[in-house]
Formats: sequence, structure tokens, C-alpha cells
Amino acid sequence: MQLRHLEVFHAVMLTGTITAAAKLLNISQPAATRLLLRAEDQLGYKLFDRVKGRLIPTREGQVLHAESERIVSGLENLRKLSRNLGAATSGHLRIAAAPALCIDLVPLAISRFRQKHADVSFEVETRQYSDLVRVVLNHEVDIGIGFDVQPHPGLELQLVAGAQFYGIFPKSMENRVPASVKFDWFRRHPFIGLRNDDPLGAAVSSGLKLAGVELQPIVEVKTNQIALSLVSRGAGVAVVDQYTAAAYDRSQVIVRPLTPRIDFAVHAIRAKHQPASVLARKFIATLAQTEKTISALLPAPGKRNET
Repeated sequence: MQLRHLEVFHAVMLTGTITAAAKLLNISQPAATRLLLRAEDQLGYKLFDRVKGRLIPTREGQVLHAESERIVSGLENLRKLSRNLGAATSGHLRIAAAPALCIDLVPLAISRFRQKHADVSFEVETRQYSDLVRVVLNHEVDIGIGFDVQPHPGLELQLVAGAQFYGIFPKSMENRVPASVKFDWFRRHPFIGLRNDDPLGAAVSSGLKLAGVELQPIVEVKTNQIALSLVSRGAGVAVVDQYTAAAYDRSQVIVRPLTPRIDFAVHAIRAKHQPASVLARKFIATLAQTEKTISALLPAPGKRNET
């Protein structure tokens, strides 16, 4: 007995007539009749007796119906599950991200995502680069979000956005800072630098090296949030990623583009041997759209280094 035969049989059992069964299944009455007759031909016995325009189940039909109800109910549950998976209306996502991305970008993306998918829950944690890769590879999280993630045989990388670094300065310096800041300018002021063992710190060092500028930090920090806090308290000047820069307090810090600019990438990463769920793919798409919103808040980036 084929699945379509079973559906027609079950519909007739529910409605009592071919016409009503066809309407329930959204097919024509002749089509429903053909399917039922084929089912009976394949089985070799009648499922219904025709009595005064109604179909009365035979003894065999009654026995078969008891089992068919369980199968049809299971099929309907399967359809509902497949629709829910496709719509990503519920579920749970575990996310690990670089600290700078958890200031505004990830929280805003989650807020936007849950406006459409209120039944989705999240776990969020911050991780430095090496830990971020490790927790993704170990399946401790579903998605990792980091800066300039290097290719790895066990990782699948998806570019979320291309981004830039910005200079940040105490508000008290507003009238002295040019509209676009060259690297030489930082030599005149106490510089707060990110450690080189971080991808962002390495990117800044590489950009300075290409420009032929060497800066000696008076304070070396592990995260750009610390640099932002130090600058807001007048301790010096710094170069930070655009997501940290976007979180600045306008009453304490000013932001300027760099010339030449220093670029970096934001990647979403997953373990290659862990297929991406519809939920994960939709969240990454929301993350990319949210990134555009945050980037639009910042001054236009400087020119690229043409050397």
C-alpha cells in the first residue's frame, strides 16, 4: 500500500465519502476514487462497502485503520517538524565571539533575530582567538565569530564583513586631532597598544610596519575594550577595531579614520564535520545585516595603503 493510498484511505475513514475525502486532501473526486480502487487492487480485498452513497469500512478496513492512524499521525508530526526546521522558529544557539564583537554587534544581532524568532534561546561567551577556534572544533559552541580567522582543515569560514581600524582620542583633544589621522601623528602622544599575540594586534603592527612607523606603547592591553576605557579617562590614544570604536561615549572619546587604513575581516566559523543548521545560517545572515548598521555609524574610512 503506497503512502498516497494510505492518505486517501485515512481521509475516507474520517469523512465517510469520497467527495469529502477528496476535499480534505485537496484533490479531485475522480483522483481520490482511482487511488482508493488501486489500493484495494494491490491489497486484494475491499476496504469499504458502498452503502447508500456512503463508504462503510469492511472488517479488513477497520483492522487496517487502527495501524494507519498511527502512521498518518506520525507523518503529520514529521511534516510539522520539517516545517519548523526550515522556518527556524525555535531552537538553541551557542555562540562564542571575540570580546569586541560582544559590545554591540552580537547583542544587537541577537535582539533583532529574536524579534522574528522569539522561541530561539542563546548562550553567548567571549573567547580570545586560540580559545575561539578550540571551542568550535570541540563542538562546545555552534558558531564562532572572530577577526581574521586563519584557514584550518577542521573549520568552515564564512566572511561576515570587511572592516577597518580607527583612531580613538580623549574628548579633550578634539580640536587638535585632524579629520583623518596618519600614523606618524600617534608618535606625539602616549600610545595604548594591543598585544601582538591577538589577531587585531598583529594586524595593527603589520599596518604600522607597512607605513614605516614604529610605536612604543606606554600601556599594552589584551583587549580593545581596555584601550577604550583608558582613552576615555585621558590615559592616551589608541588604534582599535571599528566595533570597539562604535561603542564610544561621545562625551569622552572622539573617533577618527586612519590614513592609510588598516583592514581586517570578521568571520563566522563552524566545525566542518558539524552541518550548519537553518537556525545557524539565518543568524549569520542577521549578523551580517546588523554589522552594516553599526558600520554606518562611523566616519568614512581612510584611503587604502597603495604600496
